[in-house]
Amino acid sequence: MTAEAQPGWEVRPDGAEAQPGWGARPQPGWGARPDQAVDPLGALEWPAERIGDALEALAAQGGLGPRAVAAPVPAAGHLRSADALGAWIDQAAAYLGVEAEPIAARYDEIGEALLRVAPALVWLRDGGAPRFLAVVERRGRDLAALRADRSTARVPVEAIAGRICRPIEAQVLPEIERVLARAAVRPRRRARARRALLDERIGPVIVDGIWSLRLPPGAPLARQAMAARIPRRLLGLLAAHAAGYTLWILVWMTVGRSILDDHLDEGWLVAGALLLATVVPLRQLMAWLSGLVAIDSSALVKQRLLSGALALDAEEVRSEGAGRFLGRVIESEAIEGLAMGGGVAAVASAFELAAAAAVLAQGAAGAIHALLLVAWAALVVALCVRFYRRRARWTAARLAMTHDLIERLVGHRTRLAQERHGRWHHGEDEALAQYLLRSRDIDRSQIEIGALMPRGWLIAGIIGLLPPFLAGTGSAGAYAVALGGVLLASRALQGLSGGLSSLASAVIAWEQVSTLFQAAARGGPPPPPLPPDAGRSPARARAGDAEARAVVLEAHELSFRHKARARPAVIDVSVRIAAGDRILLEGPSGGGKSTLSALLSGLRAPDAGLLLLNGLDRHMLGAGAWRRRVAAAPQFHENHVLAGTFAYNLLMGRRWPPRPDDLAEAEEICHELGLGELLGRMPGGLEQVVGETGWQLSHGERSRLYMARALLQDAEVVVLDESFAALDPETLERALRCVLRRARTLVVIAHP
Repeated sequence: MTAEAQPGWEVRPDGAEAQPGWGARPQPGWGARPDQAVDPLGALEWPAERIGDALEALAAQGGLGPRAVAAPVPAAGHLRSADALGAWIDQAAAYLGVEAEPIAARYDEIGEALLRVAPALVWLRDGGAPRFLAVVERRGRDLAALRADRSTARVPVEAIAGRICRPIEAQVLPEIERVLARAAVRPRRRARARRALLDERIGPVIVDGIWSLRLPPGAPLARQAMAARIPRRLLGLLAAHAAGYTLWILVWMTVGRSILDDHLDEGWLVAGALLLATVVPLRQLMAWLSGLVAIDSSALVKQRLLSGALALDAEEVRSEGAGRFLGRVIESEAIEGLAMGGGVAAVASAFELAAAAAVLAQGAAGAIHALLLVAWAALVVALCVRFYRRRARWTAARLAMTHDLIERLVGHRTRLAQERHGRWHHGEDEALAQYLLRSRDIDRSQIEIGALMPRGWLIAGIIGLLPPFLAGTGSAGAYAVALGGVLLASRALQGLSGGLSSLASAVIAWEQVSTLFQAAARGGPPPPPLPPDAGRSPARARAGDAEARAVVLEAHELSFRHKARARPAVIDVSVRIAAGDRILLEGPSGGGKSTLSALLSGLRAPDAGLLLLNGLDRHMLGAGAWRRRVAAAPQFHENHVLAGTFAYNLLMGRRWPPRPDDLAEAEEICHELGLGELLGRMPGGLEQVVGETGWQLSHGERSRLYMARALLQDAEVVVLDESFAALDPETLERALRCVLRRARTLVVIAHP
């Protein structure tokens, strides 16, 4: 049996008998220890009826702070298939206030994947009753798993990997054992040879059944930072910096004392060398911690921004314009590096300034020298405030130019056809002149705070030594201490100016992207997990074949009005859609057809009225569950081909990475829609990269791609908005036959 033919988690009957119990002999593939007489996971397994308790315990032990609600309990229907169980776990995790991300990895990479997913829920599927493992954290090459009493036990990652891979290995293991026997492989080498053959045969097979728990992107940023241990690492970074800086001062003190005493004391030199050697590992620790903080904080920011962008209402996107969103994307890049780097630099510089002031107070000029440093630092802060104001004006001018340029590019064909040649560049020169003035101002501010102030302090610090020098007071050692303090203060001021300017830039960038951050937190608490037959009445459950005519989607007096418009687009619309219906919705342009389809598919929420899917409203089902049950193919201006493979664009609403049966079904639907010729022309077939930077699709090909994407979601209701308008009669007839055959319930919107 080849890797491509693997059915995933199904186990052949002849393979099940060939697979020994845990510890009967060395575990094939992932290799259990021969001396292990019992399954080490037996006492750690959670039964299927306690998955909700396992999720709640994992979230609590993993520091995710779950909601204080009763743990959900799955119904028997949720354990019938992997898809049903995955959907329930996703909804149950959302109900607890966390997010369950499904993890899939290749067979030959499952061990490394398990080390990266904690806290995670692992499905132990080996042909018996479904059981689960709750992995809390990683401990070296081992994983800490939760018992039912919330205590933990340390388990080798190989044991867990061997257990979840056992059904897959059982399908090819008898054949591999026969090969090893015929080859007369020595017993001590057999385990290694078995593992190599298994990797060769089933290495590419995808192993799933793992759900990694994390906070949702819309959770408060402080909670996400705490869960990612960013504050702890920041404190460690600042502590390491303070310790390293203090040791550096002590090094100079020990060396300087020997020099100023006119003789080299071997003891002081050894002490200085030891202190200097201690600074090196502290520097390495600082570099490591700063890297961890930068990576983790960058991941949080990007995840939050992406979630916020996807949560924006369609009307908000239209009203803002493409240019403003591009400007926000540009500014979002400044948030990550500038905020973290500037904040750490500013705090570290404040510590360095305090240390420099303490050194200056011990010098020849005494407290007056330290007060001079404080005044100079206040001047630096004032200049940074002016830099912030100039930077804000410069950013506004740059974003306005970006927005105007993008809008002109989007409508350049209309401008070429309708606008007079002499007005093509109207206003551009004036905007560019204003931008140059703002740029000149900000350049001056950067020179002032980045170059003049740190260097100017060297002159001011030396001038501060003139009074005691002219008075003839102070020893050589006191003057040396004062000069050392001046140099330390110069370095601290340079870091302070750089850190404050970076923070100012980050604050300005935040003002542009805060809308995306806030959009990620929209929505109330998620609904509780639903039983598999929720929304189906007892009569429907007993109806058998009559269930096919039951009402699936019904609307009562729906109304919706677009923002900034006085007239509603939909007024008091009522409709009942039964399972198996084929509905054609016609009407003139601007009549509200597309708005109604967006309401039915959950892309918009009605202002008034009642909308039910299988007897449940959107709040009970949740927006995500609603869109999984009602798939829509909007019009071209609301639908897109993303830069990626053709398969990704087809299956993005289903699951990724796809399984072989997903790809086979996608290719079958493409042939039914008349896209077989396109697949034959593309060198990579389904793996061909399409989009703006790849293979260019025609209008009709895009339309059929959108139809295939909606059909592949296997939803209860499919809504197609103007999907057939770009097709010639022959292709339209072919595509319509495919849609009528594939869609369980169909709503088609078209012009008369």
